[in-house]
Amino acid sequence: MGITAAAAGTDDLLVAAVEGGHDGGMLAKVLAGSLGLPRAAVVVHAVEQLPRLATGKIDYPAVRSLAAPEATPVPDSDSGAAAAVPGAAVPGAAPGGHAGIRQIFMDALECDSVADDDTFVSLDGDSLSYVAVSVRLEGVLGKLPSDWHLLPVKELERRRPARKKRFFSFLETSLVVRAAAIVCVVATHVELFTFQTAHLLFAVAGYNFARFQLAEERVPRLRRQFRGLARIVVPSVLFIAVAYLLTDHYTVANIFLLNAIVGPEQVTTQWHFWFVELLVYILLAVGALMASPWVDRWERRAPFLFALGLVGVALLSRYDLVDPGLPKPPPVFWIFALGWALARARTNLHRLTVSLITVLALPGFFNSTVREVTVAAGILLLAWVPALPVPALLRRVTGWLAAASLYIYLTHWLVYPVLLPVSQVLAVAGSLVFGVGYWALCRWAPGAWTAVKTRRKRARPALARTGP
Repeated sequence: MGITAAAAGTDDLLVAAVEGGHDGGMLAKVLAGSLGLPRAAVVVHAVEQLPRLATGKIDYPAVRSLAAPEATPVPDSDSGAAAAVPGAAVPGAAPGGHAGIRQIFMDALECDSVADDDTFVSLDGDSLSYVAVSVRLEGVLGKLPSDWHLLPVKELERRRPARKKRFFSFLETSLVVRAAAIVCVVATHVELFTFQTAHLLFAVAGYNFARFQLAEERVPRLRRQFRGLARIVVPSVLFIAVAYLLTDHYTVANIFLLNAIVGPEQVTTQWHFWFVELLVYILLAVGALMASPWVDRWERRAPFLFALGLVGVALLSRYDLVDPGLPKPPPVFWIFALGWALARARTNLHRLTVSLITVLALPGFFNSTVREVTVAAGILLLAWVPALPVPALLRRVTGWLAAASLYIYLTHWLVYPVLLPVSQVLAVAGSLVFGVGYWALCRWAPGAWTAVKTRRKRARPALARTGP
């Protein structure tokens, strides 16, 4: 791009210093996308001149320190936590806080500033950005509280930093379940082993919907829900359109996510994307439901009872008392509603209630004991275990798989048949890698397009000055 820059970094962060008045946030998005890195793992700082040593060589430690300048710590007599010495406070962080926390929020949520009272939810975080932020915060703070997404940034900055050289990291259970479930989905279709977990992802979707899409007032929440739905529909429609052109397995109904409504009764390749279609239908339905002021007030007054009521209504279709009107897929909204109820559970009695409904309603639903036990185990983990240990070396990989789960599901139908004749293991690994790559591309493309438009705008005045 013709920009003079120097880059340095650690295992957790890539830092680049660029000369000139460039848009650091935009460059970071382009750089992250071209390298296949999470957006939150790249920081770009604009400087007047690159830092250099007396010999004229680039001062790479100085470049690296741009991301998180170190403050001299002193013991805090009240809390025992490290506090910054007056005069050495880190820009963008509260005194006594961790220099990188606000930068993590700014990078992952693409905002210019983070105030003391801002939270992940108030900064328009969603289930996709949640993965990137939580994985990086866990690297800084260690095990996170289950409600960290609702805690103000200043509260997170007061927490002790994690001890280094840990063999295991604790990641939130929903992230680990999400990553494990998508691996099992691909492995089951490849027939490497059989653990059918697609329905478990509906519980995770309901869990995340209640946590991230219901935290604001009704009108801002509707905008958030529309943006969240667009992040599912746009990449799905684009990829399915490509699959339609490349193969004869799909129809136009697949492109417009309508096969679950107009598709054939028999199971064919046209049903490959049933999960995405039903997820979109559910999100549209609950978005329309929560748009009602009356329903919104009811949910705010009794959030758990409201969610439990949804479970009860949805169970009518589970037991065939009400026909959902779809030709083939079994009803799944009751599983989505179970995840919603778990997110609203505040006491052990609440969690026990959801657990009992799970173990009573799942038997006989799939006519497969292994499948029913697998889905029940995942939901019970969500209910009772706030975090799960993951080998430190796999922390970032787990985060990538969780964030890219939708994209892996979309793309694996075209990837694994090509690799399966070579090896089942290669077919699974290739599907996961390709899906993560498509996820990275979808994250990078909007930023790259904005960067192109920015360069064009900057070029117009120059052309005008040099024109006739």
